[in-house]
Amino acid sequence: MGKSNYTYRLKWIISSVILLEIIFWAAYYLILRVFTSSFSGNNSDHLMFKHPEALRLLFFLIPIVGIYIYSLIKHNRFSNKASNSALKSLLQPTSSTNSFIKYFLFRNAIVLLILALAQPIYGKKKVAGTSESLELVVALDISNSMNTRDISPEASRLDIAKRALIQLVNNLHGEKIGVTLFANSAFVQLPLTRDYSAAKLFIQEIESGMISSQGTNIAEALEVSTDMFSKEITTKGIILVTDGENHERNPNEILMKIKENKIQLSVLGIGTTQGGLIPKNPNRPELGYKSDALGKTVVSKLNPTFLSSIAKKGNGRSSMSSDEFPNLSELLTQINQMKRTKIDTLEFDIKQERYQIPLFLSLFFWITFILWSNGYRGIFKRRF
Repeated sequence: MGKSNYTYRLKWIISSVILLEIIFWAAYYLILRVFTSSFSGNNSDHLMFKHPEALRLLFFLIPIVGIYIYSLIKHNRFSNKASNSALKSLLQPTSSTNSFIKYFLFRNAIVLLILALAQPIYGKKKVAGTSESLELVVALDISNSMNTRDISPEASRLDIAKRALIQLVNNLHGEKIGVTLFANSAFVQLPLTRDYSAAKLFIQEIESGMISSQGTNIAEALEVSTDMFSKEITTKGIILVTDGENHERNPNEILMKIKENKIQLSVLGIGTTQGGLIPKNPNRPELGYKSDALGKTVVSKLNPTFLSSIAKKGNGRSSMSSDEFPNLSELLTQINQMKRTKIDTLEFDIKQERYQIPLFLSLFFWITFILWSNGYRGIFKRRF
């Protein structure tokens, strides 16, 4: 048995590898052309990839081919240098065809797995479902007491409340949101919208000076917030953000209306029970603090008892925060638990994912590659 039986036919294998790649990529290009050009009148029928960035992994074919060819060259060099007796004792006769088949199976398994990861999408399918919606209005206290820096010397209650609302908007997914600002009176700053970028810009611009008439009229804030909702059959929710200082009329009447209309109410208290001084100028606290008619410096404190009673009367929930970066997990849980109104049973057209096809083929090639390996090749010889 000569050395030729222990060496691979490199020219044949390299030619076969090149031919394989040409055929594969030509077929791949043809499929893309057919499925993206034949239906140019309807974009939904185009072949697309949900994660096209995964296709960059196909560049790993280059080192795979390089390693495969290099291993064959290294094997042939060793075989040519070794004696016949050494070859017989150390190596088994080679098969260029078997080697190429193993490469073919391994290579296709890798390529098809990458295509599955890219998640090809083609065509549409109908699914039954229900349409759900939620309208959310934030009633934010911008009275002078919200300028108190009892939580942090670097940020006022209003700054922290705005920070919390930005975080809230970042966690919304399709809900409409609006903003009501209030002190002694209330007005709509942002009508209901799904434009979250605009909502964050509006929130960032909020200042206590937007309302000259100072005080804390929670009743009017809830009334204005309630009137913001549309007449659509949707779940409606109000988030009241305040320190709990109420200097105006009792909000019991509007709370009863909120409860009767099944509007979800969440109350978020901002501040500390120890309280702090109210600066005359929120931007320059060093200019002094507000005092009452007797000249005594006013201390503003969070009123959790009052806020809890508001939530209870409105059949809602309350949470308090005295953190510079409020943890909104409880509030977000309340929003997620708001029962979404099922408007109707509808049929939706959604894009059809086709990752199952390349994934199945990849598994097929993996299994065949394993069975074709040295330990299982005999199965094929016996059966075929």
